[in-house]
Amino acid sequence: MGHQVKYINIDLDESLSLAIDTFKPDLVFNDGGIDRMEKLFPLLSDRKIPHVYWAIEDPSSYHLSIPYALKSSLVLTPCKESLQEYARWGITAQEMMFACHPRFHCSAPAVSSYAHELVFIGNYYDYHDHRREGLNNILKPAWEHFKLKVYGNQWWLGPEVELKLAPEQYGGYLPNQLIPVVCASSAIILGVHSIANSETMMSMRTFEILGSAGFYLTQWTMSIEQLFKNHYHLVWSRSPEETRDLIKYYLSHPELRKKIAQQGQHEVYTRHTYHIRVKAIQDRLAQITSMNPLPLRVIASSPSSNTSIKVQKALSIHS
Repeated sequence: MGHQVKYINIDLDESLSLAIDTFKPDLVFNDGGIDRMEKLFPLLSDRKIPHVYWAIEDPSSYHLSIPYALKSSLVLTPCKESLQEYARWGITAQEMMFACHPRFHCSAPAVSSYAHELVFIGNYYDYHDHRREGLNNILKPAWEHFKLKVYGNQWWLGPEVELKLAPEQYGGYLPNQLIPVVCASSAIILGVHSIANSETMMSMRTFEILGSAGFYLTQWTMSIEQLFKNHYHLVWSRSPEETRDLIKYYLSHPELRKKIAQQGQHEVYTRHTYHIRVKAIQDRLAQITSMNPLPLRVIASSPSSNTSIKVQKALSIHS
């Protein structure tokens, strides 16, 4: 899209003010973070630079997102239902779901060291009711009856975790750039979600796995059913018994897995890329910066989650 994007680690970079004064951005794009407000907003206020906030933790963390939103020129949320919550505060937010970036999430050659029967890529936590359901409905039967490999933080090894992973079942943290390799090398990629009752909010991993042509067996959620077709783009399950039956069936049908994975990739490349998401907010970006026509100069946070890096990369792609 031709925007110039400079990436800054707001949490670590002590030269933030120098970067702003040198680059002279038209806006700053940020997905939040802890203790950024006191550092960031005085700099932007003094220089009259708009702040665009992508509330990627909605709807579970309004206590974190509302303070950012109140100080932002534009608020984006992946959760459609959160628009009403922001409206209660007098904030006109705009929906922007997660997506894939075809430059990063693409078909890759298989690598034997990542050839697993079942894989889950994600950190362990169970403080959301829907995520606990997903752990029980998806991961527990996979762990009990099949060969499962888990990549994620070391919380998986904690004493309170019910799924006691053997050393060979835990692969440690997986760098984001290896997601396509794991998808190409493994039979089934499993999905769990923290939010199951939203029309738009789901794990960002959904789009990344489908974009990487992985065969995705996921916990049912409202948004999964709204956006995708079961047994065509992906496969969903509502119970441990259904998960067990689906795994048995699809492990014995590799050609069908491949076909569904290809159809899922085509769907997200057609409807759910960050390039498409950014194009949908172009008019709002122009309004808040009084810049028409675009392009813009953008300073963007570079969080460890690597999520907003993808949308920021989309900003800088020439259309």
